[in-house]
Formats: sequence, structure tokens, C-alpha cells
Amino acid sequence: MKYLLDTKALIAFFNNEDGADKVAAILEEIDEDKAEGFISAITVTELYYLYSRRIGERLARERIEQIKLSNLRIVTIDENIAMKAGEYKVKAIPIADALIAASAHLIDAHVVTDDEHFEKVNVRVLRFRGQDSKKE
Repeated sequence: MKYLLDTKALIAFFNNEDGADKVAAILEEIDEDKAEGFISAITVTELYYLYSRRIGERLARERIEQIKLSNLRIVTIDENIAMKAGEYKVKAIPIADALIAASAHLIDAHVVTDDEHFEKVNVRVLRFRGQDSKKE
């Protein structure tokens, strides 16, 4: 199985919020090579920005370093992802989520999220908070 973790999933994990246990279980699968794990490059941007603004740049750098040292692979934003994100943006979802969804679509991964924006586009969703739902 392939997972692409949304920014909210990583924040929940790092902050030990509701649903962190589900994200931890997915990360364990990835670490044990039972699944493949990815994040979109835009998630790096969002994490750095959110941690810098709320807590400070030192912790923002630490979080990014943790990701770089993990088994998560960063999906770069190329022309194909940019075009697909444009298609998704038309459906009135935020641009960062459109880029995350497009990344997941093009690598054929489930988006690990609790954000309902992803239900508007043709990606498979695995909710880490609340009830699991998958969309084909």
C-alpha cells in the first residue's frame, strides 16, 4: 500500500493530538517496509510555516529534519502534478490540498488526512481521525 500523509496528519502525530496513534501505526508500517510513505513538497512548506509561526523556527527545522531522516519520500511538484492540481483547484479546494491530492493521484497513493476537501476529488482517502473512509 502507498500512503501520502497530509500536513494535518503529520501535525497530529508530532503534537500527539487525536488520531496520532493511527498516523503512528501508518508510519510504523512504512518504517518496517510494509508500505510506502510519501509527502508532497508543499507539506514541507506548510509544516515549516506553521511551526515557525506558532512555536519558532528551531522547532520548524527539527520537524523538517525528522521527515528528511524518516522513510517518507518527498514528491516534488512537477508539471503533471501542477496541471492536475489546477483541475482540482477548479473544484474549490485550497491550492495546498490540490497539490497534495494531485501528488497522491499521480503516485497512486491513499491520502492520510482528516480534511474533507479531499472527498471532492478522485483520490483515495484514509481518515486518521473519525471514521475511516476510502474513495476510489
